[in-house]
Amino acid sequence: MITILLMALSYILGSVPNALWIGKVFKGIDVREHGSKNTGSTNAARVLGAKLGILTLILDISKGLVPTLIAILLKVDFFENLTKIENFDYVLVGICAILGHVFSIFMNFKGGKAVATTLGVFLVLVPKAILFAAIVFFVVFVIFRYVSLSSIFAAISLPIFTYFLYQQIIYVILGILIAILIVAKHKSNIERLRNGTESKFNLKSKK
Repeated sequence: MITILLMALSYILGSVPNALWIGKVFKGIDVREHGSKNTGSTNAARVLGAKLGILTLILDISKGLVPTLIAILLKVDFFENLTKIENFDYVLVGICAILGHVFSIFMNFKGGKAVATTLGVFLVLVPKAILFAAIVFFVVFVIFRYVSLSSIFAAISLPIFTYFLYQQIIYVILGILIAILIVAKHKSNIERLRNGTESKFNLKSKK
């Protein structure tokens, strides 16, 4: 039953609103009242400055990376034995971290858009696919300067790269589900992109 315990801990860790708490502790600012009003690392960078934005990004990535890595190191296999689906437990632990970030118990089940925490999970599960998805992200970003658009393209490309590089159906399914979730969480961004009102990323260093 270690898997179930890890899933619960993963959800709680994923729920930690790093941008919100960092903003309040270091700047006395609620990031939900500024910028895009999102609690992700991109808005944290815009509102709190580069250093705190990077700190938020690292912590958000860690929320997905750490519990998934622990699951692998412990070789948990409770649900794998039940379903005969290889690596199923690792995927479930990773999903819980992502769901925690999106539906945080500390913010009335609201949260960020899952990009950084998903990155942490997939860095452990399919690192080569993440590398190619990251290339997609940066190419789109360099061309258009929209973090939202770059994140959407990277998310959609991830299950494709996962299929060709790993061919493990459970990872591909996870990638598809997370891509759908990320696109859905970017609904307002998509509307602004269509209307031409989406803000391009312009980072200003804040002391």
